[in-house]
Amino acid sequence: MQTINQLAPQVTDSINEKHKNNSSKGFRENLTSNLEGKYSPIVIQAATAKVMKLFAEFKKEYDGLVDYKQHRYTAQTAKEWGLELLEAGINKEQFAKGAYLSIKRQKYPPERAYTFIELCREGEVSEYPNTQTAFEIACRNCGMRGEVKRDWQHPVILETANRIGWGVLAQATNGFIKYFEQVYSGVIAEHQSGAEFTIPEARRIEAPKKTKLNDDSPVAQDWEKLKARMLGKRRETA
Repeated sequence: MQTINQLAPQVTDSINEKHKNNSSKGFRENLTSNLEGKYSPIVIQAATAKVMKLFAEFKKEYDGLVDYKQHRYTAQTAKEWGLELLEAGINKEQFAKGAYLSIKRQKYPPERAYTFIELCREGEVSEYPNTQTAFEIACRNCGMRGEVKRDWQHPVILETANRIGWGVLAQATNGFIKYFEQVYSGVIAEHQSGAEFTIPEARRIEAPKKTKLNDDSPVAQDWEKLKARMLGKRRETA
């Protein structure tokens, strides 16, 4: 399995794989804990209950497909979804649209909150790139080396990359997108609330400029003498 940048083969050693999975889990747990501090327990409970009802509808519609991936539709996952929906600012109408599209127009039930959120927002004109596009842009730019021009497309993508860490995103696989979406949604929410994020002018390496010798300098005088000697030799041989 390769990183999103296809920079190098994925490490197959079981110890490293276990460490990487634990690190990803730690990211999610830390973010969930941070989000819990932003909302009251009553609001979180209501959001979780709403998602649990959505999972029940998935079960009715998809049955075995939900059973096959039941670890995606647990009470803890419903809580995580609820927090992500709150952070993304999904309203009642958007939630209803997402639920309808999830059940009536999908071959498989959404397994992650960011997929469901995109269904909730389907058809809406947004100034922000969708999660998958933003993730690919962030990983690609963070994987670039040296003083090169990076096309972030929107300041919220750069801000998200700064918060997660360029080194992390440079080596991220697609499995990391869930955590990315959580941070990205939060940055978008802040931007919509008035926070300002900017993309600084890229530092460019310019070619050295030609300099003109001072006619009175020793180097210039030596150069003139050399040219005179060369010109004299050419006349002698002509």
